[in-house]
Amino acid sequence: MRAMQNKTSIGFKPAVGYLRRSTDRQEQSIGDQRKAIELYALSVGYEILDYYTDDAISGASSEGRASFLRLIEDSKHKDCPFQFVLVYDVKRFGRVDNDEAGYYRYQLRRKGIEIIYVSESFNGDDTDDLLRPVKQWQARQELKDLSKVTIRGLLSRSEGGWWMGGTPPYGYDLAYYNSTGDFIWIVRFMEDGSRNTYDENGEYQRTFPKGESIALSKKDRCRLVLSSPDRVDVIENIFEWYLIEGLGYKGIADRLNRNKIPSPRCRTRKNGKLSQWASTTIMAMLKNPAYTGDMVWNKQSSAKFHRISDKRAIAMKSLPGNEVYHNGEEDWIVHKDAHPELIARDRYNQVQKRIKLIKRYNYDNTHRRGRGARSEYLLTGLIKCINCGHNWTGYKTIKGRKRLDGSNPITYYYACNGYVSKGKSVCDRNVIPKDQIEVWVMEVIGQMLQEYFDSDNLKMLRQMVEQEINTLIPDIGTELDKTEKRLAEITQTITNLIDNISDVKRDFVDKRIIELKREMIDLEKHKQELESAGDKRLEIERIIDEAMAMAGDFKQVIAEGSIEEKRLFFRAFLSGIKLDPRTRVGEARFILLPGLDKLWKPQNLPDLAEIPAKWAQKNPKNRAMSSVMKVAGAGFEPATFGL
Repeated sequence: MRAMQNKTSIGFKPAVGYLRRSTDRQEQSIGDQRKAIELYALSVGYEILDYYTDDAISGASSEGRASFLRLIEDSKHKDCPFQFVLVYDVKRFGRVDNDEAGYYRYQLRRKGIEIIYVSESFNGDDTDDLLRPVKQWQARQELKDLSKVTIRGLLSRSEGGWWMGGTPPYGYDLAYYNSTGDFIWIVRFMEDGSRNTYDENGEYQRTFPKGESIALSKKDRCRLVLSSPDRVDVIENIFEWYLIEGLGYKGIADRLNRNKIPSPRCRTRKNGKLSQWASTTIMAMLKNPAYTGDMVWNKQSSAKFHRISDKRAIAMKSLPGNEVYHNGEEDWIVHKDAHPELIARDRYNQVQKRIKLIKRYNYDNTHRRGRGARSEYLLTGLIKCINCGHNWTGYKTIKGRKRLDGSNPITYYYACNGYVSKGKSVCDRNVIPKDQIEVWVMEVIGQMLQEYFDSDNLKMLRQMVEQEINTLIPDIGTELDKTEKRLAEITQTITNLIDNISDVKRDFVDKRIIELKREMIDLEKHKQELESAGDKRLEIERIIDEAMAMAGDFKQVIAEGSIEEKRLFFRAFLSGIKLDPRTRVGEARFILLPGLDKLWKPQNLPDLAEIPAKWAQKNPKNRAMSSVMKVAGAGFEPATFGL
């Protein structure tokens, strides 16, 4: 507890004042509240020992009001010097609901501390217990009504494609206009936190240092315009590096930092170094639809009372707290071509497609760079050596006479990287023809999709998925009923304790209520876990539908897809291959449904007949391979798989 005067003047009652003002400019100012409290204290006989002040903080919740919470904590000390809290009115105490207001009033009352509302017409008798909740409800209702009116105004502004607030996306500036549509100026957010203003021709006007506000009217509006050419080039390069060169988020951030390009918020850290580009910044830029010229709003919100759905305000059933929460795409407000595009829409869509592919196949941030990005070895990293534990990698040999054009004949294989990088002391020298093993994998995936995704076997696949989920999620009905029953019992017990509370039993009742509330918290958490587990059952249809969509894309990806798309597709349906280079016997595990890795079917590797003649003569046993799994089209001709 902070130091304050411990004794009051003779004949005066010890009190503290609580002052609060939210961001609403029309509310009673801190100075006016303090003056009213001091006049009241002087006339009635209170002596103000100190003030607790929350300025520019909303009263919609007690969370975040540091001074208010400190007042409550100070009141719990044994040597608390005050017995009264003077506040201007019910609204200043907080625009919270009656439950929350009563909770804090009760805590103060337990310590013998009374709240005095200096501008309210309370009588000081039992009628106050009736009037106070009504006034508290009115204060709360005013905030709810204001929330709805504010949303209407925001929706009206968004209709014109105007920028809805906040820092503009990197590569854009804000062009401000007054209520009649006249141009005011262009504002550019600088890396050090300051803001520069420019005229309509782009000529510099002045700089507003960090922390200094720009005088603007509430009726002024702004729209996104292209920023300086160097910033525009950075955004274009980011999209090109990601889509054309195949760099990942981290790779792009690293290139920008090595080129010493200032990050959007290049501020000095505590260690004296400047903030740099980060992979999260790159990811956010690549996903931002504003770069196509679209104004997208309501992607996230921190509203407490109303949310925006179907372009109107909808009352919220429960408060989300003070944290920002994300809205579903169906609730986004989108206005096409609201400002100049920086990235062509086709290119943006291609980037989103790649992001979704990477996310779908758990291939995020693992894109190879250099030669690896262009490698045609689709199974790199998926073949594991049983002998030494290393992965198999791409391996090529140059043999035979030169062709008529002077080029050397090259043959492509897979070989154990233990041998390739460390020699025979680690693993045996043996190879698998690249084309044969890759085409065999394509064959198996195609047949698997045809087998499980036709009309006859789809029902069986759904049963397999449901059985797998049931093994992971036991029957929750009985447990959920028991939990809800116990919650109802605790609620009734707390009600009975409160109804029968007395001064003699107060301490016991308080301790018992705390114990019961702790149990309620644990039970609510357990209930949420049970309900969440139950929701997983609803994922069956979604998993099947997504897999069917992938099955429909398989033929097109194999025939026309890029190397990267084929590589990602292999990783969606192939868990991995285990291979012994000494016996050339191995097993492949194919995933029936991406996302449910336990639903897999093993396949023995086929007889890969194309073994170099020299090795076959030296090692006859190498020709003995498992041939339990034979697939149609032994010559590994490309197949349509009936899709």
